[in-house]
Amino acid sequence: MLAADLDVGLVPGGTLLLSGGVRIQLDARSEDGNVAVEAFARQGALKAGQQKKVAQDVLKLAMLRSEPGYASVRPIFVFASDEARSSLTGWVRHAAGVFGVELLVVDIGPELRDLIIATQERQKMVNVPLASAADDVIVED
Repeated sequence: MLAADLDVGLVPGGTLLLSGGVRIQLDARSEDGNVAVEAFARQGALKAGQQKKVAQDVLKLAMLRSEPGYASVRPIFVFASDEARSSLTGWVRHAAGVFGVELLVVDIGPELRDLIIATQERQKMVNVPLASAADDVIVED
């Protein structure tokens, strides 16, 4: 997947200690520390809350490059679907470009894709009727 595409070994990202005592978590990094990776498995277009998560990770990767000792790091945000990457628009996409954060898509294969889609289906939020959630509440018109 991504490691093969980049021809670099990737390991779990772990925690990095930055200036001012700030700590950040990365999803993955190269063994030599020259590549920093955040990943998102979403299949299909991003929802509003997911766009916020991507924005936070893009900001984290951009900030990392401003830290002493990390200026030459290659920051990558990897998506598991082209639809997810394509749905990232506006200032977040622009910021990724301005700060040099690459937005890549990795081919995860049909079996993993189907598993993720099934998981997303189970996680769908559904609003229940108020009366069934709280039978002691009276709604006046």
